[in-house]
Amino acid sequence: MTTNTLTEVRTGTYRIEPARSVCRFTGTHIFGLKPVPGTMAVTGGTISVAADPERSIASAELDAASFTTDDPRRDRDVRGRRLLDVADHPEIGFRSTRCRRTGDGWQLAGVLAVRGGSCDVVLDLVSAEPVADGYRFVATCAVDRVAAGVTSGRLLIGRLVHVTLDIHATRTA
Repeated sequence: MTTNTLTEVRTGTYRIEPARSVCRFTGTHIFGLKPVPGTMAVTGGTISVAADPERSIASAELDAASFTTDDPRRDRDVRGRRLLDVADHPEIGFRSTRCRRTGDGWQLAGVLAVRGGSCDVVLDLVSAEPVADGYRFVATCAVDRVAAGVTSGRLLIGRLVHVTLDIHATRTA
């Protein structure tokens, strides 16, 4: 069963399973004309589903050095000092600040920490599907990379990056 409602998810705390989770993204290249898909590894996090779903919270961490597209040269440039600066900022993190129901489902607002800075983002919960040992959550958002502190590389990557988090989480409590 696929659902976009937290009310159908069993309450409790769930640990994100890095080996079964991934962050997919699509940016644009060449003045915003060419879509560039890629991935980043999810390294951990938790999801706490409350009896009142609007009190639910979540956090996730990504490995910035795992940034991968179809072009190794571009990947090195993006991981370098001008953009993600993974040597000094190896982790990208998300911490929720609010969960709310909308007419289209559930949203999780929070703070995205990138490269020593942060910006507000809103994740749209696409689905929460039960699996044998927990849930698979899929959420999407658009990240304004300039607001997130990644201001260089205008010709290398467009301003908006569309992100899909595909998260497998197992119940811990």
